[in-house]
Amino acid sequence: MSKATHRSALPADFTLHEYRLDAVIGHGGFGITYRAWDAQLEQWVAIKEYLPNELAVREGVSTVYAKSSTDEEAFDWGLQRFILEARTLAQFKHPNIVRVLRFFEAHRTAYMVMEYHEGESLSALLKRGPLEEKRLLEIVLPVMEGLQEVHNAGFLHRDIKPANIVIRTDGQPILLDFGAARFAIGQKSTSLTSIVTPGYAPFEQYDSKSEQGPWTDIYALGAVMYYAISGRAPNEVVGRLKRDDMPRAVELGGERYRREILRAIDWALALDEEARPQSIREWREAMLAPPLEILPQTERSHSTRSNPELTRDYGYNFFIWTLVLLVIGIPGGYLLYQEYQRPGSFNALISGRIYQPIQQAEVETLIGRYFAANEQANVELLLTFYTEWVDYYNWGSVRQSAIRDDKRAFFNRWPQVRYALAGPVELFDTNKSNEKHVIFDITFIAYNPDHEDGMRTSSGKAKQEWRLRREPDGLKIVFEKQTIYTRKHNTTHE
Repeated sequence: MSKATHRSALPADFTLHEYRLDAVIGHGGFGITYRAWDAQLEQWVAIKEYLPNELAVREGVSTVYAKSSTDEEAFDWGLQRFILEARTLAQFKHPNIVRVLRFFEAHRTAYMVMEYHEGESLSALLKRGPLEEKRLLEIVLPVMEGLQEVHNAGFLHRDIKPANIVIRTDGQPILLDFGAARFAIGQKSTSLTSIVTPGYAPFEQYDSKSEQGPWTDIYALGAVMYYAISGRAPNEVVGRLKRDDMPRAVELGGERYRREILRAIDWALALDEEARPQSIREWREAMLAPPLEILPQTERSHSTRSNPELTRDYGYNFFIWTLVLLVIGIPGGYLLYQEYQRPGSFNALISGRIYQPIQQAEVETLIGRYFAANEQANVELLLTFYTEWVDYYNWGSVRQSAIRDDKRAFFNRWPQVRYALAGPVELFDTNKSNEKHVIFDITFIAYNPDHEDGMRTSSGKAKQEWRLRREPDGLKIVFEKQTIYTRKHNTTHE
């Protein structure tokens, strides 16, 4: 780990109890971290000093004071949260979370003594370029396991970023620098923008009225993964709220990463905290889910091997019959093949209709019409989008009549509904040339103003899967499945 400099740091060889300071190894708006020698245990340790530079100054060699009387309350409150952070971390013995050995107060501030790990910060590693998928998961998954333990205990990290993940010399990642006290200062101080890390902090960390939870750390770790696959940090969330033109991970990752990983990153970076994964377990399951089962393209291979010597042995009659079979069989076989690939294509050929490949633009148009029909609660219009038989959600194969009953029951419960795309529309080939497998994310909100307890709403995010088939009267849904990522119910009393 490289040495750093800081104008307000304690001098080298300064002694804190049994610890002799060697060098500054990190600093930020919240404090300074030193490498120090433990004279009793004869080992290197890391010592973090509470010194928020927006609120405090050092006078003389060592003593720390609040900058002014108006800063004293925020400084003291942050100091107590710093001590709470040390007590919290001391509870954890996870191999991927920095271990706190002790803490103490001195020089009108506080110090946290931690294990010292030789290695390289993830921020330094990422400066050399994006990570391969295998290496990315080797770093992220252990961090997620440690973070899960922290969340299970009721605590948050609040400052996950590449600089706070160290890769030890044995390759294991260590999560450093929890931000409990930083969060406390942010609630008491107007200097919040100097405490959060732009690009890695979600909106709720800028707004003291917003609720923070596991989804807050998930956003930050998703931002770390975004940097690791793209070589660029995510856009700052404040700018995204005004205009979210940040390229998505599924667009930047290309074929270098499994699509499930890229989609999980985009899910974690949702602006609305309710649209993100609500737990590490939920997010990890989505990230490591097996690839969606896409039917392989039909293999079309024909043997063209010939044997001239054997051909000369064939008689004239065999040659004639072979020629007849070829003349009749090839066109006939082709028509049968087309009928199998595109049901109704034989009649289409006779009547002069030619099927065109399914295009991205017409699928997006269909989605828009489908959303509009839902928002109008127009069941009869919705039925026009489906074939007579549909593999519907988890029901199996059902007739349109079953879909009609389900839609009417839904609109009775939720007479007003709104949908919006929450990401790119992805198209995949199937084993039939007139069909496409379609995947897209949506956000939804449904209202029931006549609910007996008052206005009731249901909102969330879901993954929508369709299989579309081109038929003589247009595109039809032959398979539909919806997977709810998040859902929240709310009742407003008048």
